Amino acid sequence: MKEEIVTIEKVLYGGDGLARLSSGKVVFVPYTLPQERVKIAVMEEYRDYAVGHPLEIIEPSPERIPPPCRYYGVCGGCQFQHMPYERELEIKEAILKELFQRQGFKGELPLKGVIPSPKLYHYRNRLRLHVENHILKMGFVKRGTHEVLKIEKCLLGDELLNEVLKALYENPSWINIAFYAKRLRLELSPLDKKVCIVFWTTLPPDKRDIKELLKIPSVKSIFYFTRGARPKGPYPEDAPYSGRKLFHAILGLIYYLQPGIFNQTNWEINLEIMKKVLELAYGAERVLDLHSGMGNFLFPLVKELSEAKEFLGVDTDLRAIEDGIFTAEKNNLNGRLELRKMSALEALYEAFQEGKTYDLVLLDPPRGGCKELMRLLPEVASHKIIYISCDPPTLIRDILLLEKGGFELKDLYLFDMFPRTYHFEVLSLLQRRG
Repeated sequence: MKEEIVTIEKVLYGGDGLARLSSGKVVFVPYTLPQERVKIAVMEEYRDYAVGHPLEIIEPSPERIPPPCRYYGVCGGCQFQHMPYERELEIKEAILKELFQRQGFKGELPLKGVIPSPKLYHYRNRLRLHVENHILKMGFVKRGTHEVLKIEKCLLGDELLNEVLKALYENPSWINIAFYAKRLRLELSPLDKKVCIVFWTTLPPDKRDIKELLKIPSVKSIFYFTRGARPKGPYPEDAPYSGRKLFHAILGLIYYLQPGIFNQTNWEINLEIMKKVLELAYGAERVLDLHSGMGNFLFPLVKELSEAKEFLGVDTDLRAIEDGIFTAEKNNLNGRLELRKMSALEALYEAFQEGKTYDLVLLDPPRGGCKELMRLLPEVASHKIIYISCDPPTLIRDILLLEKGGFELKDLYLFDMFPRTYHFEVLSLLQRRG
């Protein structure tokens, strides 16, 4: 295996440092900082680049700090625990600017703010773990492999989630269930300070084992999937709000979510994004949310924009729509709001066919972005588009397409939804020219 000493030039999206081998070829090296001299092993070499593994930090950056997690460097979850948080935010801002430049954005980038997370650790309100059942192992995938790393405590997870994880390792009933389980999710219900357990299993568990799990003090409800889109549960059957998680949102709203339904993992940052969406949506009269989920960003607009005439949220997840309707009823958000099980493309096509437009369209798509919407979106969005993304490259691609469709990028905000990882959330405001 070839070894070399390299100097790290910068940190890229994905978290790796960029350096050059003696041949001039680019090499990517994880867990490094700019200007560090590092002895590396060249693990893989391709025509245009190589992948290196750090063997020794010969000249460490003065900013380097010891990572607090004992799994760091093996677990594939975190990339930035070896640097101060201020440096992490600087790197993320530089990455975002470089991505826009590399993908062909012209002009000055209207980056209006970088919003840090209030919590550096223990901010995640859910943990998704693989389960290996021949020896009880629950954890995440090791970096660069498909092998599961046993995790007994995740520093990014809320303390209550870690308490329940520890209890499961020691619980005979969970050991019985885990023999047939494939995946496990621990999800926090913040308002009642309880944890919901969701697991995927090849065989239904014994009811006695479920009953024993419910004796864990912090557990609120249990659900399990065997096949199909709906889980079995809740257990106990009389769990409040059908076992839903409870979250406090802005404007005094309370959200009710079934375990397994998507919600933003860093709730404090989610609240900050809600506030920004509300600020940028001022004056909207007709709002279309094309990836509404249960209504996360839509509900504050319904409550606050009293002059608006119509709010439509669409999503393909029926259970999310059910949660949205449940939450709307509990918060008395009726009348102008409609939530429908429908794809974003179907909603745009229907509006286009009817000659209907919306002066504000919200986009919060999955990581793949929404390239498939770009033909119809400029026909339906008459004034503003607020596009929220956890994947900057696809966001930038779609922004460039929207610019061709007559829109201009007015505001951009980086919200650090995922401290200690290379991921972050970006909110963009696009406005129709003229």
